[in-house]
Amino acid sequence: MDTGADTGAGPDGGVEPTGRTNVPMRVHPRAGGSLTRRLAGRSGLGTAVVGCLVGAALVLFANSATWVRAEVADAATAVGGVGAASLRVSLSGGDLAPAVSALGLLGLAAVVALVATRGAGRRVVGTLVAAAGVGVLVLAARVVADPDAAALRARQASELAPSGQPRLTDSATLTAAPVAVLLGGLVLLGAGALAVAFGGRWPAMGGRYQTRSRRPLDDWDAIERGHDPTDPTA
Repeated sequence: MDTGADTGAGPDGGVEPTGRTNVPMRVHPRAGGSLTRRLAGRSGLGTAVVGCLVGAALVLFANSATWVRAEVADAATAVGGVGAASLRVSLSGGDLAPAVSALGLLGLAAVVALVATRGAGRRVVGTLVAAAGVGVLVLAARVVADPDAAALRARQASELAPSGQPRLTDSATLTAAPVAVLLGGLVLLGAGALAVAFGGRWPAMGGRYQTRSRRPLDDWDAIERGHDPTDPTA
């Protein structure tokens, strides 16, 4: 019988205990494996749902705010030698990137879709959310990279120039709103990627959310439902 103690040879050739006891080493699970299990369960589903909700809210609210402020004048009038009065214009995300709102609404709809679907359906929803996040990032980054060009492309700038050739009398001022939209796009992208990676393993909606079937009123009702009225377990 193994006592767990090391033994050694004694002076007479016998076996003597050395007094050292082998202590079994406890192996702790790796943190990465534990995180993966959590993301593959209800925690991952909850994180993706909250991510879609927060990302969509950031995109929609920030998109309705002012992104760029600029002074617009008519370029044709200025070339003719007559000083053209400039007009100040405030442009929102809807003016500069109208598709951002639609992408934000898609992220909001994904909140319900992730809960209602299961398996491959959740991965499809995750793919759409990730694509929406990428679209938001691309559209908002174009404005942040060159706000002057974005202001000149806006319909409001063209309407302020009778000749249809607007120009800026000064550099456009960028607000923090498009940066918030970029953050929302990143959150949507992360939530979508999470759904694509783990959505197939997330649990389905619990039975407490499902409608319970009404018990048969009598034998005829049971027969109409396809149940055996003589079966006590039915």
